[in-house]
Order: sequence, then C-alpha cells, then structure tokens
Amino acid sequence: MTTLTIEIPEKVQKTLTDLVEQLGGKVIKTNSKELDKKPEKLSRKEKEYLKGLEEAVEFVNLHQRGKVKAKTIDQFLNEL
Repeated sequence: MTTLTIEIPEKVQKTLTDLVEQLGGKVIKTNSKELDKKPEKLSRKEKEYLKGLEEAVEFVNLHQRGKVKAKTIDQFLNEL
C-alpha cells in the first residue's frame, strides 16, 4: 500500500472519500487548520516535568542496556 497526502476543497471531500473507499483504500481525515497551528509554549512546571520524564526514560534505557544498575523495589521501599 502507498500513503498519499492531498489537499482538496471541502466540497469534494465526501465524493473523493467514497471513491477511495470503493477502490479499497483507507481515508484518514485531517484538518489543515489544525496542522498549521503553532505548538503551545510550555509553562515552567511542564518543562520541569518533561525534563524529569526524559531523564527517567533515559535511565531505564541505560539500565536495559546494562550500563547502570537500578535499585530493586525492596531497596527502594527500605529507603522510605
């Protein structure tokens, strides 16, 4: 299968969608207005959260590769 992205006027969307589906294709609808939106700016708290999450994922990846050793759940709970 091939993926094809096209821009069409809204008035022909239904006709073209029906044709593609009759030919055995699949239509994934998107709104070009949504694609043109600029991403929202993150707040300071959101940036901190995202940084912590990225660090946690990196630690897990390093642990899976055997480059760092993670604590067991018992070791973690004993610290509390």
